[in-house]
Amino acid sequence: MKNPFRVAGKITKEEREVVRIHAEDVKQERKTFRTKTYEYEAPFNYPNVKVELGRPDTGCEFNTDGVELDVPPYGAITIVEDEPTIAVDVIGSACVPPGYVYLIGEPLEWKYPRTGVKMKVGDLWGSHIIFDLWKLGVYEEYREAGLSSAHFDIPDCKKVTLMGGSQLDPHFLPKPDFHYCFRVIRITVKETK
Repeated sequence: MKNPFRVAGKITKEEREVVRIHAEDVKQERKTFRTKTYEYEAPFNYPNVKVELGRPDTGCEFNTDGVELDVPPYGAITIVEDEPTIAVDVIGSACVPPGYVYLIGEPLEWKYPRTGVKMKVGDLWGSHIIFDLWKLGVYEEYREAGLSSAHFDIPDCKKVTLMGGSQLDPHFLPKPDFHYCFRVIRITVKETK
């Protein structure tokens, strides 16, 4: 991700705004806006959503728990909104807890020199039961079974990409199961008039 207006080694006019506003003692006004939240559910077959499962034969799939993605950077869900996205919530489960969710966003405004939106929520302990245990009768009562959620507050973006995974547990070798399964994604946007 890179500021499309930057020339190598130079700071843009927009990136000087904080210093200029301070130096000129410009009085700022707070912003008011309303929000609207869109909810997307697995398998995420929406016209503005692109699902990339990842590499073949790695266990990524559409399954009864949701969309299980390959580890970053191979598996991803990308959502593009017409209105500025300001928050993203993910509900899902790790294959082998703890899990994590990454978010990469493309900001609408490149006002600051370090504006790339890259965030991670980790230590997510909700886990779906792997199929081998599920077949043996291990269900929701299992100690780590359940869902987890990750919340991201972000600067205004039109496009966000989500990725995730879970710990690589050596007990599962030679068949590691290090995915994160996405079930629900909620996108909060600034409501436009």
